[in-house]
Amino acid sequence: MRRSPLILSLLALALALPVFPTASVHAAGVTIETVTEAVQATAPAERLRTVPPVDFPMAPTPRCNILDNFGDGRSGGRTHAGSDMLATLGQEVYAMTDGTLTYQLQVGDGKSGTSLSGNLWELTSADGSGTYYIYAHLSTFAPGLQVGSSVFRGQVIGYVGDTGNPGPGNYHLHFEIHPGGGAAVNPLPLITIPPTCTVF
Repeated sequence: MRRSPLILSLLALALALPVFPTASVHAAGVTIETVTEAVQATAPAERLRTVPPVDFPMAPTPRCNILDNFGDGRSGGRTHAGSDMLATLGQEVYAMTDGTLTYQLQVGDGKSGTSLSGNLWELTSADGSGTYYIYAHLSTFAPGLQVGSSVFRGQVIGYVGDTGNPGPGNYHLHFEIHPGGGAAVNPLPLITIPPTCTVF
């Protein structure tokens, strides 16, 4: 029996279709199988996040010159409680751990210490140890964050600046680590210094 070109085309299409749960459709005497159920996902969707180097508190480019100046003398008999990481305006600053932002100083808020530190975050670790980190001289804070915000390791929490006492254009991050909630310690042995950074 001679078949029309349309029927032959439909027949070829039917043979090429994959097998799924189906319902039958009839056209010109040819049965075509069509999909009636959506394919089920084999695993739930997973939230993706870009995690930068998280054993270092700021983006290592375009500039990263670290001053090994923990403990250096300061005016008024103070000693330097952190390390200064010279950078460019706006380089990203990262949370070193999962935790909570527990204190903030903001230029213009009238709190004591702002003239020295400028814009500052205190981040307390979520591990219950009491360890906290200080990030000072920020140009701005990351949007949407406030005291009490939970942050994840590697999350951007602010941007390098020159607020406080560094002097205009002296862009750097002042970074401190306070293990167990105690006195500051030299942070340099406790962080991973990227190869693009130079320590002085």
